[in-house]
Amino acid sequence: MRRLLVLAAFAVLGAACRNEGPTAGELAVRLDAPRPTERGIQFEVVGRAHGVAVPPGSAYQVFADSSSDGDTTYVIVVSPASSGLLAGELARIRVSDNRSVAGYSVRALALANSQYGADTTLGLVLKVVRP
Repeated sequence: MRRLLVLAAFAVLGAACRNEGPTAGELAVRLDAPRPTERGIQFEVVGRAHGVAVPPGSAYQVFADSSSDGDTTYVIVVSPASSGLLAGELARIRVSDNRSVAGYSVRALALANSQYGADTTLGLVLKVVRP
């Protein structure tokens, strides 16, 4: 009986430990408030990323490039013609551990209005979150 309890304890501990490692997946970059007069945004994500994708169901075009050390990714998101940037997900970032949200930060670098002129990023709120 004691042997059975010890084996059961090891099985439970083994199952619990399997969930401790990193889990590859995606994090999302979110815009908190809509910007209906803005057609595009450029931002940087600090933290190791393994690619950038368009959010599911989105009509945005997303372009990305990483720094030579791979710790900073520069992203441009362009909305379709005759629309603007909506509140919600702008892009998905592929990461090696999607539980490490705190290890990533995002900062807006530039906004483009409907005529593709420069606009201010003042008051713009972007966040990195789990989708």
